[in-house]
Amino acid sequence: MDKLQRNKTTAAQAIAIEDGKDHPFRPGETHSTKYFDLLKQRRALPVSAKRQEFLDAYHQHQVIVLSSEPGSERAIQIPQFIFFDEWEGNGKIACTHTRRIEVASAAERTAAEMDVHVGVEVGFAMRFDKLRHDQIELLYMTDRTLLEVAGKQPNFNDFACIIIDEAHERALATDMLLGLLKVAISQRTDLKVVVMLATSDAQRFLD
Repeated sequence: MDKLQRNKTTAAQAIAIEDGKDHPFRPGETHSTKYFDLLKQRRALPVSAKRQEFLDAYHQHQVIVLSSEPGSERAIQIPQFIFFDEWEGNGKIACTHTRRIEVASAAERTAAEMDVHVGVEVGFAMRFDKLRHDQIELLYMTDRTLLEVAGKQPNFNDFACIIIDEAHERALATDMLLGLLKVAISQRTDLKVVVMLATSDAQRFLD
């Protein structure tokens, strides 16, 4: 992990770390058998073959609009791609969903795939039910919860990357976030924004 550089990480570097026996976040520990079972499933996903293509775009642009078919697991895989690329940075990664149940589910699935516990490297935050920890690098949250953060941090100073999932649903809170992020990126050139939506809605969203 110490060889990774922010916004310069390659897919090959990250994959080598993921494929290794030793746990990258737990010195002296090794990956579990379940981890490798889940990793095999991840590698079979179409999005896995696009990892370097995504990273190239992520490195070159401050804002990315990413469309994919339903069931692509973009909300689980893309944050993990970014996790390794932002490892050497100082900011957290936020990934928003419109529904509370998806926030907790995504955090739990991501933590399982990374072989960590929810509440350490990966966590979630939503109204009335917040699981936070200073060590959390990847934080799933509802769009409303991130709006509350924006009220205190208009420039999202704690974050290196904001991922807005399900943007095609055009929820009020999501649209408000997109407006705030448009202002924030003009103030912070180091802030990355990834907007994810269903393929069938991509052109309508861009219009």
